[in-house]
Amino acid sequence: MAQLDWYLRANVKLRHLQLLVALDDMRSVGRVADYLNVTQPAISKTLAGLESGLEVKLFERTARGMEPTEHGTCLIRHARNILGEMVSLRSELLDITEGRVTKVTMGVLPAATASLVPEFIARLEADFADVSASVREGTMESMLPMLRAGDLDLIVGNLPPRPMGVEFGTELLYRDPVVLVTRVGHPLTEEAHLGWQMLSHYPMVLPPIGTFTRNLIDDFMLQHEVNVPRRHIDSVSTLTNVGVLQRTDSVGCLSREVAQYFQSTGVLRILPLPLPNIDMHVGLVWMVERKMTKAQQQVRALFREIRDELLSQRDPHHPGGQAAATALALAL
Repeated sequence: MAQLDWYLRANVKLRHLQLLVALDDMRSVGRVADYLNVTQPAISKTLAGLESGLEVKLFERTARGMEPTEHGTCLIRHARNILGEMVSLRSELLDITEGRVTKVTMGVLPAATASLVPEFIARLEADFADVSASVREGTMESMLPMLRAGDLDLIVGNLPPRPMGVEFGTELLYRDPVVLVTRVGHPLTEEAHLGWQMLSHYPMVLPPIGTFTRNLIDDFMLQHEVNVPRRHIDSVSTLTNVGVLQRTDSVGCLSREVAQYFQSTGVLRILPLPLPNIDMHVGLVWMVERKMTKAQQQVRALFREIRDELLSQRDPHHPGGQAAATALALAL
């Protein structure tokens, strides 16, 4: 193991990685030699040196050509990733040198996927030709390690209710109330006198157990004598939740932003049973210790602009607008 670690650190170069990828693509020493403009003996010598240093066989000669072994396949996969990162590095360095702004990679939680992020992407493409965005969807738990590692520049979505620690910066954009939804034509939508206890007769689609939103929902249901059926689903996947609601008589809990979108498309109906003081705090998370690039600063400013427009369209006196304005003043 010590020999392998030393050899990888001290002897494996980019030209070795390029050779491995070329051999995997072309499966012929002759074709690789022509492609890299070197002799066949040089290719064979370099490959033999790699195999000797790593103490593993990387390729087998077969009737079909050079076939990677299991060790070779592993090394080739990582070689492709490293070479791809080098291409991205070169592009970003050129962008910085020539005054262009680099790509911003965002982690997105379901609460922000219906209106906020799509509007952000549309505005970015229209107004900022020098900024590109990469979006990855997940939960806060899955994306915080990626943010720490530098794989994400920021996270957009439901903020935790408690402080996240000094390493993270946060900014509240708005509060998005949680509402109850069903499929179109659900029996509850036909009730003239809809009451809370009627929910006990139907399966439910809820946030995962242990989340802050789920705890609030469970407490509220208990106070209103709603027996959450055993036939309930815990899920943070918006598409899964909507699909289940469409195909069953389940009652779901979604953010109002998401629910209004699917109601406008004729997919879901919002029930007139309010859940007071159960909100998703939609905002941004980033690493405090990292200096913000010009692109990241533009992204934060654009999110604020879109937030203000969305809230003013809904209601100039929307409580989320007041909270967001307070948070923005504190952030600035």
